[in-house]
Amino acid sequence: MRDWSPHRTSEGERVETLVLRDQVTLVLSRFAGGCEREFRFEEPEDMLGIGFHLMGGSRFEFERSRFATKPLEVWAGTAPRGATSVFTLPRHGFETVSLRFSPEAIQDLLERHGPKHSVLTRMARSAQEEVRHARLGWLDPTACQLVEAMLSSPYTGAARRLFLESCAFGLLASQINASEAPGTQTCGSQANGSRTNGAEASAPQADPRLDGKLRRKMLAARDYLDGNLQDPPTIATLARIAGTNEFYLKRAFKEAFGMTVFGYVRRRRMQFAAAELHAGRSVQETARAAGYACPRSFAEAFRRHYGVLPSVVLRRPLAETPADRG
Repeated sequence: MRDWSPHRTSEGERVETLVLRDQVTLVLSRFAGGCEREFRFEEPEDMLGIGFHLMGGSRFEFERSRFATKPLEVWAGTAPRGATSVFTLPRHGFETVSLRFSPEAIQDLLERHGPKHSVLTRMARSAQEEVRHARLGWLDPTACQLVEAMLSSPYTGAARRLFLESCAFGLLASQINASEAPGTQTCGSQANGSRTNGAEASAPQADPRLDGKLRRKMLAARDYLDGNLQDPPTIATLARIAGTNEFYLKRAFKEAFGMTVFGYVRRRRMQFAAAELHAGRSVQETARAAGYACPRSFAEAFRRHYGVLPSVVLRRPLAETPADRG
């Protein structure tokens, strides 16, 4: 185990830390695949951090909690000065952009630009007192392009700093915007350290024309499905979770999202699988992670959904994901 250094460059490892403005720091991390690497870190100051994980799979252990990231997830965490953590980077590689704020800086930003009752706002208020973490959501295609551009920026000097700052606050703006959308404010929040296995793309939003109460029920059903894609509930169980009956659930879910419950699960599994393949996971490993016991069945389902076999997508850039045929 090694101590984490805020600045490191060696074969297969690159970590760069830049102060964007007072009490706001950007960390660019890129590790090539090979073997798992374990690091230990002690917080020098109270902080709230947001990690945009292009290539995830890292495991984090704090003093009394733990969580694991997946490709295309966005996580937030708080820790007071002196808090220690151990994190393990996966053998398939790791690419993440992180923003670190002092509690005062993030509270000031959110008071001026963000919603008053979002997950980030609540976490910012307790950043000086406790270790917390929450999954905020997913990187959408635009955010993926920003992260990729930041990790491979062609600019130098002052132009590079300006470019990175504009991209970083663009990523923050996307999370503020998502937290203002009804039903998405606490999507995937894991304050108690449990893990959510969701698909690696933005979840579709319910039709805004739907009745408010019914829309909230369908969003609850959608979020539960996203957290249990490997072992989805029966229609009867999902109806109880949403607070309705099977008949209305099936009808309202299709009205809200334009697809059946089964169609939704299938689509999200395929999105999850595509992200795992992009991250370098083998077809066999991805099949298991997506809930398929037989890799051949998974490959056929993937081909029907995207029009190509999983091996075609393996390790290719996110921008080359085939169009969804679902």
